[in-house]
Amino acid sequence: MPVNSGNIGLFFDLGGTLVALDDNRDLPADAAGNVKIQLLPGVAEKLRPMRDSLIFVVTNQSGVARGRFKLAQIEAAIAEVDKQLDGVLTGWQICPHKADDGCACRNPKPAMVTELAETFGVELSYSTMVGDQEMDRECALAAGVAQFFFAKDFFGFPE
Repeated sequence: MPVNSGNIGLFFDLGGTLVALDDNRDLPADAAGNVKIQLLPGVAEKLRPMRDSLIFVVTNQSGVARGRFKLAQIEAAIAEVDKQLDGVLTGWQICPHKADDGCACRNPKPAMVTELAETFGVELSYSTMVGDQEMDRECALAAGVAQFFFAKDFFGFPE
């Protein structure tokens, strides 16, 4: 059930923003094909104290469409991120499509952000998005998110 509008949300990309990627800029996997989660430096320290905030993950996961992962494995990986962050995530959206599939949800299109905002009564014009790529910034702009930060600046990642 949607909450009252006017809430401020924090929207985060997953790979390269909250968790480490492999050398191919994919989520790393173990031999069984399960996603290996490694929070990036500063993520836990910055987000754990934000327990009372509305915190969301919006992530493109073309590895699902390519058969590298099952959607359930990506959902389990985000649940593991939430566990490592002591349960601060409010919700998430996953685009399981390839870049050329033409879906409405793939970032930089704003659908994942706007759907979460509508569901949770988030006022995007007061909210923030954090990502590691230009397409994340474009998504924030398209969704009407007030502020965008690159992950390295928001979390203070080492160069």
